[in-house]
Amino acid sequence: MNKFMKRFGIKLLLATMIMSSLSGCSTNKTTQTTTPAGTATDIKSEVKLKMYILGDKPKDYDIVYGKINEIMKKKINATIDVNFISFGDQATKYPLLFSSGEDFDLVFTATGWCFYNQMATRNGFLELTPELLEKNAPESWKNEPKIAWEQAKVNNKIYMIPNDQNEYGYSVLGIRGDLREKYNLPEIKSQADLEKYYAAVAKNEKSIVPIINAGGQNLQYPLELQANGITGVMGTYPTDITLAYNMADASGKVFSVIDTPEYKEYVVKMKEYAQAGYWSKNAISSKETRDDGFKAGKSASMVWNIGSIANNMKAMNLAHPEWKVEIADISPASKKFVNPYTNNGMAVNANSENPERALMALDLLRYDKEINDLSFNGIKGTHWEAVGDTQFKTLDSTANFPAGNVCPWGWHTSITRSDVAQPAVVAETVAKWTKEDTIHNPLETFTFDDSSVKNEMAAINTVVTQYGLPLHLGIIADPVKGVETYSQKLKSAGLDKVMKAVQTQADAFIKSNK
Repeated sequence: MNKFMKRFGIKLLLATMIMSSLSGCSTNKTTQTTTPAGTATDIKSEVKLKMYILGDKPKDYDIVYGKINEIMKKKINATIDVNFISFGDQATKYPLLFSSGEDFDLVFTATGWCFYNQMATRNGFLELTPELLEKNAPESWKNEPKIAWEQAKVNNKIYMIPNDQNEYGYSVLGIRGDLREKYNLPEIKSQADLEKYYAAVAKNEKSIVPIINAGGQNLQYPLELQANGITGVMGTYPTDITLAYNMADASGKVFSVIDTPEYKEYVVKMKEYAQAGYWSKNAISSKETRDDGFKAGKSASMVWNIGSIANNMKAMNLAHPEWKVEIADISPASKKFVNPYTNNGMAVNANSENPERALMALDLLRYDKEINDLSFNGIKGTHWEAVGDTQFKTLDSTANFPAGNVCPWGWHTSITRSDVAQPAVVAETVAKWTKEDTIHNPLETFTFDDSSVKNEMAAINTVVTQYGLPLHLGIIADPVKGVETYSQKLKSAGLDKVMKAVQTQADAFIKSNK
């Protein structure tokens, strides 16, 4: 075993065990019974529901959900116990909920980045029939756009209630405006601008690194993919993007990202960044989320979608106005997709003993104004105040229940309030994207069903962890040879077979939607 393998052996073994577990999720309850159409579900018995969402438990969770549960008990004789999975543990703990037979009722899920299709095809989620939805989640059934239900279908069956908002998943950067100004640098509008900023920070700031958690792994989106109009095929990357297509190519031709010249250029650049000290040397083992270091003043940038950057920007500028946090787009001319509605949603565990009540609770989280306000913003008068019927402003205690930042995205709907203090740049930027940069592709709502290649997908994701992540973090001595080895290992794991299956499904999807 070489030095590299010794260093990462435990991590790789864990990843292998986890991905193997994906091919054998719980199947104890593959059929469900529902009450006859038109008959009210019995709520005489009190039910305690268990829900899993992503993120970290906020300080005032018990107070806020205590209020939510008071209302829910009166309305549907049920309460919710919320459990949090931190983003650092998402890849490991989320799949184990199902393979271990964990007893729970509701769970956050998402196409592409949070296991929706993987768990749907492994009997992890309950099928949500129109009858079940119409009776137990009538507001959701009525208000959800029809296209959202179509996007949620896996093998023509629905397994999640998506959010009902149009959002962009396009990655931008949050940067420290004070540091940019300190070194007399212009606004960051290109990769070259970003590199000058990173170089200045690395050279002069002893207690701050340019970017902390996962370093180049997060930078892949703005530097390689978005800059070149490349996007991953949904349903093929629970851990990282390997199969993709060109956003401007209406033919839907699928290819291996690793075998493109753009990927090689990207990993060579990541080697340069790592050698220049642009992120921590222990990034590969870090459990920090992508914004932890930025919020703590330990890093000079973070990469995320514009909404998440804006939330951090607002909070940081309140706590440290001297930091002058800014939003930077280094590929402003890049084309963008609007996310599918399934980019955030909620599912019911296939083994839930109370699926009807779980759907009732979810309907209240989505469309009961008081409960929606509580779950997103906390307690009125303590954490926030209303500004009219559609907006809110935060109060001093919002840090104990950060508004919109405790993973309520799975039930984000048209009634959810917006922050009156949201940085103006967000609305301006999104308006520009909508008018000038949004494009469409026949595959933008396509999601791969991997049920015929489960073993290959598990093997591929193990290879990604073993050979891909070190390349992204610039810790491979020769990145060009590293790419060759990575490509060979992916092919040995079955990438060509998976790509053929993806292309077959993609072609059929395009044909059926003409």
